[in-house]
Amino acid sequence: MNHGRGTQLVQEVRELERRIEHTLANARNGARLGRRLGLELLGVLNGAGRFDLLPELVPRTSALTERIEKRLRQKSNHNLARAIYANAFYGESIESQLASGRLYRSEWNLVNRLARLLHVTPSHGQGSLEEPPEWMIDVDESHQQLRVWLREPALQDMLLAGLETFLVPAGSGRPSTEVYGIAFGSSRISRPARRRASQTTLADLNIERVCIQQRAEGSPSVVFTDKRSEYMQLAMAEELFPYWNLLGDFHTHTYKNLEQLLENRGWHYSRFDERVNIEWCARLRQAGHRPRVALILALSRAARRARRSVEAWGGNAHVLRTTIGDCHCFIAAYRIRPDGRYSTDGIELKCPHLAGR
Repeated sequence: MNHGRGTQLVQEVRELERRIEHTLANARNGARLGRRLGLELLGVLNGAGRFDLLPELVPRTSALTERIEKRLRQKSNHNLARAIYANAFYGESIESQLASGRLYRSEWNLVNRLARLLHVTPSHGQGSLEEPPEWMIDVDESHQQLRVWLREPALQDMLLAGLETFLVPAGSGRPSTEVYGIAFGSSRISRPARRRASQTTLADLNIERVCIQQRAEGSPSVVFTDKRSEYMQLAMAEELFPYWNLLGDFHTHTYKNLEQLLENRGWHYSRFDERVNIEWCARLRQAGHRPRVALILALSRAARRARRSVEAWGGNAHVLRTTIGDCHCFIAAYRIRPDGRYSTDGIELKCPHLAGR
């Protein structure tokens, strides 16, 4: 295991502590000031705060505090804060995180020692954040079951648009095209209990409508969102259904026959899908949205009509299979992580309108 990052961070923090001690030795009310500075340092290490007083009150520490913050934020992606939070609020043992390489023992010992000196827990301040940062949301979601409810109007939006563009050629020799849309609805998400470890939580996402983007640029194998349409849809959504939030997006995959669809696992996302989604999520987060789920509808022609629908198809809790008219339909839901990547961990797709059909 490479301990370089942990050792270097610890060395920098210890150097900062030495400069703090030197300042306190010549300061009035040194004990009170020392506690304030100590809590600020702990808050930086566990991700609950940032350097404010320290660079101002302790000489020659501006560059040092900047390096520490950069190391915690950019070079380690808040791994230390993640580990502290996961232990405090979800009961993940420190030993398991040390064994996984997500946490360095020297860093944990440093934080634990500082917390004992201040008579607080290592997670002090994490439970008081009004707006949880992305790394904290990421930890929450890794301990959260996501249950996606596809309501009847949203299902109709997806199927009507998807089937039409699949079965009706674009004309003049142009084949059918993929479809794109934005999913809106409501969510009920439980947060972990503060000050004590809690079990995995459950989040219910109710997808009420899927707004198909008419100006999206579609082809038989790919579809691109139109930013002008996206802006209009989001603006109109605030007026038409302000009680709903943007929950994610939707697009189709089309195949000539069922054999081709199954061979290619057509309900699964492509590398291109994920790359585009990462960029899309970054843009929407800047606008105050938080996409949670991506829906994919895979279509192929059916030899005969059938009426059977199966949730958790093939043992996949996130996949539903049905037949509508002359088409096989596979609907899959994927969790969108805070960084925009897709995941199937802890996600379940429910469609009451089709269940048992």
